[in-house]
Amino acid sequence: MDKTSLTNLLRFPGYNQAVIGDAAVLSCGCLTSEAVFTKEYTECCPNCHAEDVSLLAPVEPLRQLYRFIDLQGQRRPSNSDRSRRSTVKKSIKGDDGSTQLPSKVTESMNLLTLFHKYAKEEQSGVSEAESNSTVAAVDIAKSKSFEDASRVLKGTPSQHSVSVSPQNLLHQGSDLVPSNLPKQDPNFETLLEYVSEQKEYNFSKCFPFHRKVWSFPTSQLKLNLGSVNPFKLGAFGIKKSINSSIHTFIDFHAGLEITRFVLLSEKKWELYEYLLPSRETSIAHTKPVLLCCGKSTGEFGESSNNLKSVDTPGDHETVKSNEFGNTAKADNQLPKNNLKKRLESWDQTYCHLTRNFLVISGTKGVMRVINISSEGRYQMGEPIYTYLSNFPIRCIAISPNENLIACSITGRERISDKEQPFIVLHRMIVNAEQWVNFGDPILITVPYRDPIKLVEFNALSSHIICATVWESRYIIIKLKDGEKGYQRPRLVWSELPFKSGSRQDDEGNPISGREELLGTDDELMMASEGITEVQFGNKYSNTIIITSNYLGYRPPVLIRLHGTQIDSAKPNPSNDSLSIENSFSNHDRDDDDNGDYSMLKSSEVLQRFSEVGSSIHVAAISPRGDGIVFADKDGHLYLVSAPNLSSQSGTGSPNKKTVVLLGEVANAERYTEAASIQFSADGGKVFAVDRKGLFQVFDFTKGVPGKDLDVVKCKIISV
Repeated sequence: MDKTSLTNLLRFPGYNQAVIGDAAVLSCGCLTSEAVFTKEYTECCPNCHAEDVSLLAPVEPLRQLYRFIDLQGQRRPSNSDRSRRSTVKKSIKGDDGSTQLPSKVTESMNLLTLFHKYAKEEQSGVSEAESNSTVAAVDIAKSKSFEDASRVLKGTPSQHSVSVSPQNLLHQGSDLVPSNLPKQDPNFETLLEYVSEQKEYNFSKCFPFHRKVWSFPTSQLKLNLGSVNPFKLGAFGIKKSINSSIHTFIDFHAGLEITRFVLLSEKKWELYEYLLPSRETSIAHTKPVLLCCGKSTGEFGESSNNLKSVDTPGDHETVKSNEFGNTAKADNQLPKNNLKKRLESWDQTYCHLTRNFLVISGTKGVMRVINISSEGRYQMGEPIYTYLSNFPIRCIAISPNENLIACSITGRERISDKEQPFIVLHRMIVNAEQWVNFGDPILITVPYRDPIKLVEFNALSSHIICATVWESRYIIIKLKDGEKGYQRPRLVWSELPFKSGSRQDDEGNPISGREELLGTDDELMMASEGITEVQFGNKYSNTIIITSNYLGYRPPVLIRLHGTQIDSAKPNPSNDSLSIENSFSNHDRDDDDNGDYSMLKSSEVLQRFSEVGSSIHVAAISPRGDGIVFADKDGHLYLVSAPNLSSQSGTGSPNKKTVVLLGEVANAERYTEAASIQFSADGGKVFAVDRKGLFQVFDFTKGVPGKDLDVVKCKIISV
C-alpha cells in the first residue's frame, strides 16, 4: 500500500503537516497528539484555539494505522499511485491560488469514510502492482485461520453478519470471535473490499425524501408449474400469515447482503431469502426465493412437494419439559406418544428469526427451535429443540449472539390462585463437533402480577427488556453477572412510560381537555392494545423505544436511561453513542463485567413522535442512528429522520426531525399480525414483509433524484 497517502490521514491541523503517532481526541472534538498536548498545551486547543479543553480518549484506529505504516517496508510507488497523487495535488490549488480540498474529499466529512476511500484506492493499486510481480500475494480474506474462526460456532454470528455502520464497524474483530480462540484484529481489507462509494453518495442525496421501491408478492414465487393450474397455490401455500419475522446481515467474504424473512401460519411456516450484491445498485433482476418450509408436526423440506417426515423426537432433537411441580428442573423423559400427540394438536402463534435459527412458539405451551443454516451438522429446516410447558407461552425472543432464548409464561399460585409471570431462559451451547447442546432452563420470577407480553434482548445479550399487559410497564433485567454468567439474573429498572393523567406534548406541557377525557378509560377498551413494541436502541446509546396502540394521545417515545451503560460493564457518564470517545474506545471493556456496575438512576424522554399518531404496532431503528421507521395499524410506514437521534438531549427546545410517508403495507387488527420491518445492515435500505406475503424493499442507494426515474419522492408529513 502507498505509505504517503495513508500517512496524510495522520496529519492534523495545527501541527505543520507532522505525522502524529499518538492520536487522541479533545473535549472540543479536535484531534491532537497526546504527548504534544500534554507537554506544550495545557488548556488550549492547537487547532480551534478553544480554551478549557481536556483529553478525552485515545483514537485507537489511527494509532493502529500509524503502527501499520511504521512496520511496513518501503515500496516503490506504482504508476497508478503517482498518477493519483499528482491528481490530488493539482486539485489542492484553486484558480485564485487559495488552498482548497479536492471535490471528492469535501463530500465525505467523516474521518472513517476518508480512511475507507484511500484504503480502497491503495488496495486497487496494490493488486495492479502485484499482477506484474513474480512474488505471489497473500490473500488475507481467504486465510484458513480466519475461515476457521468464522465457522467454529454455528450458534454465534460470524464477523460478516453485523452492521457496517461506523459505530459498529470497529467493534467486530474480537467481540465475535469464539472464546476458545485467540482474539484477532478486524480485517479492514475484507471489510472495505465491498464498500460502495456510489451507494454512499446516492444515500446522501436521497435520504430521507427519495427512494426506490421494489415489491415482490411471495404468492407469485410459489407457482407449481408442473400442475394443471400453475396459478393455484395448493394446500401448502400460506395466503395470510399470522406472524412474521425478518433478519438481514452482510456476508463480506461473498460480497452479498442477505435478507431472510419467515411467514407463519397456524400449521405451516415458509422461509425466504433475498440476496443482493454489496456493490451493485441495479437489483431489478433479483427476487426472493423459497429457502425451505415446514409444518408444525416437524416435517420440513426445500418445497411443499418434497417434505421429509421425521421421527418424534428427531434423531438430533433435544426435548425438555417444565411441569413446575416439586422441582423446577427440566424433564427429558417425556413419553414419545404424549409428545407426538401434543405436536399434532398445537397451533403456531409467534416466530423469531436470526442468522442460523428459527424459533416458533404456540399453544399448549410448545416452543421449537429450527435450524436454518446450510452449514454444519444439521439439515436446513430440521427441528433441533422442543420445549414443553404446562403454562401458556406469551412471547419469545432469541439473543443476537444466538446463545440464549427467552420465553414468557404465566402460571398460577396454588394457594391464592393468582397469576404469576415468569421468564424462562434457554441456553444454547455449541460443542467441539458443532452439535448444539441445550442446558436446563433458568426460571426468572418477575416481581409483578402483570403478565409479560413482549421481551427483547440488547445488542450484547446481557439484558432483556419486557413489557407487561395491563399496566403498560416496562422492566429491564440484567442476565449476565461477570464470572457467574447467567446464574443470577436481577431486576435493574422498572417504569411506567405512559402514566395516567400525566400525558405531555412534544414541549413537555400536560395535555388537558377533550384529548385527556378520551384517554381516561381507554386502557379497558378492546381497541387499545397497550404497549406494542419495546426494544433497546443502538449499541452504547442507553436508549429504548416504546410504541403503543391507544385511543388517547400516547405517541411513540424514545427514552434515555441514565446511569450504567447497558451495553458495557463500566460506567460512563456520557451516553453519546456517536461520540468519538465511544466509537473509537477499546471493545475490551465489554468483557470486564463487574456486579458493582449495574445501577440505572433515572430516565429522560428524548423524543415524542406525535406526527405518526398513537396507533403504532412496529418500529425499527437505523444502525446509522439517524432514522426510525414506524408502522401503524392501518399499514402506513412513517420514516422519522433526525441527525444523531440517540445523542440528542430531552431538555430545551424540541429537536428538529423530518417525517415522511415511506410506503404502505397490509393493515393489521392486532400487533402480532403487523408487518415486520428492519433496516439493512448498512442502513441504506428498509425491508418490510406483511401478513399477505408482500415483501418490499425501500432503497435509498439506488440512484440520484432527477437522474434515475425509478427514484421517487416520499410524501412529506412534517419538516
